[in-house]
Order: sequence, then structure tokens, then C-alpha cells
Amino acid sequence: MGRISGEEELLALEVDVIHGLGPGGGDGSSRVTDPSVRAVVAWSPGARVLALGAEGSRGSRALRDADGFGDLGDLGDAGQAYAPGEPPEVLVRIAAACAAAGDPASLRGGPCFTFPERLGADFPSPLPLLLSDAEGRSAARELARPDNWQPGEWAELISGAAGEWAMAVRDGSPVSICHTPAANGRAAEAGIWTRADFRGRGLAPAAVAAWSRRARLGKEVLFYSTTADNHASRSVARTLGLAPLGWIWTVR
Repeated sequence: MGRISGEEELLALEVDVIHGLGPGGGDGSSRVTDPSVRAVVAWSPGARVLALGAEGSRGSRALRDADGFGDLGDLGDAGQAYAPGEPPEVLVRIAAACAAAGDPASLRGGPCFTFPERLGADFPSPLPLLLSDAEGRSAARELARPDNWQPGEWAELISGAAGEWAMAVRDGSPVSICHTPAANGRAAEAGIWTRADFRGRGLAPAAVAAWSRRARLGKEVLFYSTTADNHASRSVARTLGLAPLGWIWTVR
């Protein structure tokens, strides 16, 4: 696949990274492979990507059975202008169709960003940082596992099997971790967690910046996405100077 050429390809690539994206069936729509997703819209000022759940999924069945929908392939062009923070009308209709079919759905969204090839500033960490190189992976085996990570997930993380990571450490415990919750051959998504009593100290931007330097190796694009109400996470994106791409909305 060639060089990424515009907003639509970037949006489709991020949907693919997070949810898995493939061609649709006979209705003309794309499909996501994530079984928890009924439909997703990624949109920006210049592009829009709509993908439904797998053929025969609850979202697809609800739409097929709802009055007034017609061809699913027409749903992506509703004429609605891009509005940050406002859910796409097509997903509002999908959620309503699911509810009408007796299967209520949740509709959530948030902004998404891309990393520049090089961050414009250094972000020194106020605490020591471990990286997912050989030395860091070895040292991480001695750390106390945070309670919000299950043992199997933690073992996969610190071994590097789940992708690159960077973590700030205090007294033998990780207190801020940037990891790779999703990736494909071309791109990777950043995920950030900071322990409640260590928030607001500049650890998250430092960890994300350190992660990006490792994750950039072998990847064309790095993404960062969050939810509308996660103001701390959105602040990290602003601090790092990440480039706003658009919003991603999902019906689950």
C-alpha cells in the first residue's frame, strides 16, 4: 500500500487499527471485525468513514428491519456537516433502530489525533522512565503490577508482546504507563494510564512522548484518541501538540 494521501485514508486506517476494517457485503458499506461494535463513524472536516458491524450482527439486523432506512450503502452520505462533539445523525438513527428492536445501544465518541513525525519539544519526566527495550523489559519484571491490569495482560505488556510501552516508576511501582492497545502493520494507537495520586505532574505527556519515539519505528502513523469527557487525556494531546484529525463515534 502506498503513502497515505489524505483525511479519508487516515480515518479509515485509524478505524482499522482500533476496530478492524474490511469490505462490506452487498449493501455497499464497510464492516468492522470488532464484535462489540455495531457501527462506527470516523469523520473530519474533509472526510467521513462509516462502517457497520459484521454481516448479520445486531446493528445490521436492526437497520435491516427498521422502517425508512433503505439501502445501507446510502447511510454514509446524510448531508450532515462535520460538527466536533456532535454525533453523526446516521449513528443516532442506528442507535434508535437498535432500541426500537428491543436491543438498546450506547453511542459514544471523542476526538482523535495524529502524531507529528517529531514532537516539537522535549518532555522530560519528573520520575525515571522505563522503555520497552531489552533492559526495560527485564527491569519491569520486578515491578509491582498495578491493580487495574490483570496478571495475563500485565505479563503480555511487560514482555513487549503487546507492543511498545513507556512507564514512569516510583518506589518499584509504575505510576504512568503509555502502551499500545491497538496496532496494525502501518499504524499504532497510544493508550495512557496514570495513577490517580500522580496525575497533574507532567508524567503522562512524558510517557506518551517516550512511547512515540519507540512506536514510530516501523510505523507510518501514530494515533491518539480519547472520549469527549476525558478532559485530562485531551489535555495531554494539547500539551504534546498532536494534530487534530477528527472525531470517532461508535455504537455498541
